Formats: sequence, structure tokens, C-alpha cells
Amino acid sequence: MKNKKQKLILGLVLFIFLIPSLIAQQARIKIEHIGYGRTAQEPRFNIYNTGEVLITNVTIFVDGKEHEIITGASEPGIGFSTTISLNPGEHLIEVRTPEGAYDSLTMRISSAREKQTIIIEDTVSTLKGNLIWLVVGILIIFVVMIVWLLLRKPKLEIERYSQYS
Repeated sequence: MKNKKQKLILGLVLFIFLIPSLIAQQARIKIEHIGYGRTAQEPRFNIYNTGEVLITNVTIFVDGKEHEIITGASEPGIGFSTTISLNPGEHLIEVRTPEGAYDSLTMRISSAREKQTIIIEDTVSTLKGNLIWLVVGILIIFVVMIVWLLLRKPKLEIERYSQYS
């Protein structure tokens, strides 16, 4: 009889300690802006399940209006990417799930022409900087080789004479 009471008490204690961990499992989601699609008006996002439970049917809202529902399920630690077409201006992007997960971000969309100009200018300046360092490196190697050739001492060659010469 005493053994049954001990097992019952142990079971109740374990159950009481496990309840908070079961309740604490919440659905959480994270949205990140990772770049652009074909134009600057097509921002690309990664959406991750950062919680400990399965999330389903992610709804994307733009400026408070439902934009898209992505059906399916996402395991904890798993995410997906999506692209949204937006007009220039400031926008509030929100993601929600039926499980209660929520995240949002605010971003400003500029025209496609501005984005392309920035990328071209950055690429040209990077190429110029790399080219200058490449030329300087080659010149330094060339000068070091010439100095080494001029300063090296000639080897003295000692011929061995054999007894039978």
C-alpha cells in the first residue's frame, strides 16, 4: 500500500513540474527583410518559426490589410521566403498565425531607379579599389624580385679534382 502512495505522490510531483513547461510552449514567428526581387519594389522576406510548436497558415498583412495567406505548416526552427510587390512609401508588414504568433516590421520602399543607381555606383567603386590594390601588390612583388636579384651573392664553385686527372 505504501508503494502505491509513493508512486502516486511522485507522479503528481512530476505532473506539477511539467505543467509549466507544457504551458510555456508558445507559437512565435520572426519576419526579416533580406533583400529585393527583380526590382526595389519587390522586397524579399524570410519568415521563421522561432517558437517551440508547429505553426500553420501564416497570414501576411500590409498596412493593416490582409495581403496573402501562406497555407501549410512550419516546424520549430524552420522558415521560408516570400516576395511582396509594394508601391513606393512606408509600409507596415505583419505576420500572424492562428496559433497566436505575431511579428512585424516597418520599411520604406523607394523607386527601382534609385536602387539600381546605388548598386552600380557601389560595384564600380569596389572594382576600382580592388584594381588599385592588385596593381600595387604586383609592383611590390616585382621590386622585391629585382632587389633580390641584384643583391644576391654569387656562389663560389669549388671544383673537385680527382686524383686521376
